[in-house]
Amino acid sequence: MLTENHAKAKVFWPDGARLAVALTFDFQGGEDVRPGKDGKINHEEYTQAEYGPKTGIWRILRILEQNKAKATFLTCGGIAERYPEAVKAIAQNGHEIAGHGYHHEVARDLSKQEERDVIRRTTEMIRNRTGKRPVGWRSCTQSPNSLELLMEAGYLWNSNSFSYDLPFLWGMAESKLVELPRQPFGDGRTYGHRDSGNPNDTLVIWKGLFDDLYEESKSAPTFCPFQFHPYISSRPGRAKTLKELIQYMKKHDGVWFATGSEVAEWWLKQGFSSEPARDRGAAGS
Repeated sequence: MLTENHAKAKVFWPDGARLAVALTFDFQGGEDVRPGKDGKINHEEYTQAEYGPKTGIWRILRILEQNKAKATFLTCGGIAERYPEAVKAIAQNGHEIAGHGYHHEVARDLSKQEERDVIRRTTEMIRNRTGKRPVGWRSCTQSPNSLELLMEAGYLWNSNSFSYDLPFLWGMAESKLVELPRQPFGDGRTYGHRDSGNPNDTLVIWKGLFDDLYEESKSAPTFCPFQFHPYISSRPGRAKTLKELIQYMKKHDGVWFATGSEVAEWWLKQGFSSEPARDRGAAGS
């Protein structure tokens, strides 16, 4: 049986940092486009999604390099298969590559064995392309079997929950899995997925998320995750928003830009309880 395990007391990030920022990019392409009722793919939607691995990823990598920020790319196995140079460039630039399904499958629609196969194939393809297996995961939705299967496959962390501000630990028998919660303000929502949304409004929302958590970090360290997509946030007119957000956060003292694995590994060093920390007046209160 799965149990939630939360940090027993205030969490102190490395080197006295008060806020951990996780820049995460869901790296998918045409896998994101579902066939219509006639079984055909919408060409316009497909080519918009393919902008990410064909063009946008290189702009994202330049922005991260120029601003000395590291990130985590949750990558579909199909992307690693079709765009090996892009995936290798991510790894060579010091970013983390995690799993995101093979063809952006909807996990809740898969049988247990089908989902197990997706995790295995994705893990193997990313290892094949980079020489290193992924240890983090975010799927398109989550099934009742997802957490168990990730533990079975030796994963360190998952990022599908919206239930808490701080990471926590899933426990089952001898297996452990760190959950890195998300906030519901990713570019897929602020930009209306692909076609709409105002970059200025988006920047206000993203800065607001950071500002609130930075203010709370005066009393206890906090966690600030962002979810982007290369095919959305890399477009001209939007890329500047991403750059301005990173530069804004970089101006603040005590901010730790961390990969998913860095946060998860640090979290495993904490003591745990079944009671959320916010209920005991610690971080998140």
